[in-house]
Amino acid sequence: MNRIQTELASLIKKKILSDGPMTFRDFMSAALFHETHGFYTQAPSIGSPTGPFDTNAKFTAFGFAVAQAISQAAQHISGPPRVLELGGGTGQLGACIMSFLTIPHEYMVLETSQGLRKIQAEQGLLTVETLKGLEPAASIVFGNEVLDALPVHRVMGLADNEVCELFVDVDEKGELCEQPGDLSTPQLLQRLQDEHIHLGRGHVAELCLEIEPFLQELIRVVRPGYIIFVDYGDKASNIYSYRHRNGTLRCYYQQQHIHDSFFAIGEQDMTADVDFTAVVSKATALGLELAGWTSQGTWLTNLGIQQYVGTGRDSLSRQREVDLLTGKASLGSTFDVLMFKTHGLPDGPGLHP
Repeated sequence: MNRIQTELASLIKKKILSDGPMTFRDFMSAALFHETHGFYTQAPSIGSPTGPFDTNAKFTAFGFAVAQAISQAAQHISGPPRVLELGGGTGQLGACIMSFLTIPHEYMVLETSQGLRKIQAEQGLLTVETLKGLEPAASIVFGNEVLDALPVHRVMGLADNEVCELFVDVDEKGELCEQPGDLSTPQLLQRLQDEHIHLGRGHVAELCLEIEPFLQELIRVVRPGYIIFVDYGDKASNIYSYRHRNGTLRCYYQQQHIHDSFFAIGEQDMTADVDFTAVVSKATALGLELAGWTSQGTWLTNLGIQQYVGTGRDSLSRQREVDLLTGKASLGSTFDVLMFKTHGLPDGPGLHP
């Protein structure tokens, strides 16, 4: 499949030819968040039937269940909570959640994309570009497939337990390619050592160093409260096992799984499995407590998603939604729910039957 020569691809090539090879982390950041040509900057139709990939946000039943989670969590914090959704896409999920919320609350979406903020505002959502200036408050933070969009470095095992980093460069034909080089930061090797990960020769892995600063900013504004992530990933020993010797990076273009990171830069989504071991380690080191970790199917079932089905004329289609979101052979096992809380709060909603 021939690559699509996008404007962003040309800009990245010019930068590399001028400044030298860039880390994959910087390439991925540009591909997703470039101020003009990034994938998310261009306001993709995330959550719509024609969007770039399937997501929980497409289903009304999911919004119903999240609203139950928020209502249950609010019982444990005083006063109307601030609900902070991370990365609101088209605003479809946020609007859906608010339609089911019956408790007093303030709903806010953290969104870096100007285009998506405009679309979210049309859905009646209050949006902010950054958390800077936001005062600490009783909050319930919810992120659906947010951690997997954080930019990652790519590293590869060498002989004698050595590790190199894969950089993005321009080859002799003028095409983007990956080239090995020395690690850009000692944090990469430290992460592997902290998690007791050994990469054999030729074994490629993605490492996200954005987790800690991302959580730091969240923790600053959540006092007290819960932070709930729904995402796909695993513990480090599984993600970095030899079963994933080519890493977990993947791209999506018009609902197709693309294996070339350089296929349609700025027009395709790019994601990697979340290292939940690193997320838990960083969050607890920053003072949060792990409230629980379970599968999406179990979480939604415990929240009472079955109540969404009802007995109306559309109950069969509603049941299909619930089955897709909770089934072990579908999204119910594809995604995990990782929940954190501030000190003194009980375990979060949906973690127990």
